[in-house]
Amino acid sequence: MSITEGRWEGNTSFPDLQIFVDPIWFNNIGGTSTIATDGAGSLYAALGNNAVGAWYANLALFLRTGVYASSYNQNQFGTAAGVGGPSSVANTSGPLGLPSGFPPISQANMTTISGSINGTGTGVQCSPIPKGTQIDSIDVIYSVAGLACVTPTIGLTKTIFVNNTAPAVTNLITLGTNGLATAIQANPYVINVPVTTPAMLTASDTEAILNINITGGATGTVKFYGAVIKGHFNFS
Repeated sequence: MSITEGRWEGNTSFPDLQIFVDPIWFNNIGGTSTIATDGAGSLYAALGNNAVGAWYANLALFLRTGVYASSYNQNQFGTAAGVGGPSSVANTSGPLGLPSGFPPISQANMTTISGSINGTGTGVQCSPIPKGTQIDSIDVIYSVAGLACVTPTIGLTKTIFVNNTAPAVTNLITLGTNGLATAIQANPYVINVPVTTPAMLTASDTEAILNINITGGATGTVKFYGAVIKGHFNFS
C-alpha cells in the first residue's frame, strides 16, 4: 500500500511481558554477597553465614506517556471539555483545533455514540490510550540451605522526577515479607508477589526500583537467582 500519514494504534495491551532481572543487574547495598555459579545456566548471588543481601535494581523499563489523537488518528477523538487539545482540561484530546467534523468533537455533538466520555466505559476514547509497561507481579527466585534464613522482604516503588521538585515516591509493593519463605529448600523457590493495583507507568521521567532483602542464617547459605518482572505492555 502507499505511504500514509496515519499509523496503527493498539488499544489493548498484551498480558505476557516477562523480564528476568539476574543478580548481576542488582546492587547489594550495605550487604555482602558474591556472584557465583554451579555450572552452565546457574548464576546466582551467594550469601554466607549471617551475610546480608540488600539488593536494589532499577528495572529500566520502556515507558510511554501516551499519544493524543489527531485528524489522522481518529480512534481517540472526543472531549468532555468541548475544546481543542491537548490541554490541562481533563479528558481533552486532539493536538489541533480543527474545523467542525474533525476531532476533537464535544460529547454534546456526538449524540449517536453512547457510553462513557472519559474512556472508562463503552463509546468514545477521549484521552490518550495507556501505553508502555505495567508491572502486575514479581517472581522472586532463591534457595535456602543449612539453616532457615532471616525473614526476607520485598518492595517495589515508582519515583517520578520533576525539575527542582522533591521526587514523588509511590509504593507499588509495600516493603514487607509479602509471602516470601524462610525454610530450607535446596531447590529454588519461585514465589510470586503481586502488585496491589497494577497500572501503566505513564508519567514522564519515572523509574521503578525493586528491593529484595534476605539474610542468611547463622550456619546457613542463600542463593539468590534474581527476579522476574511480569506484566502488560503496549507499544503498538
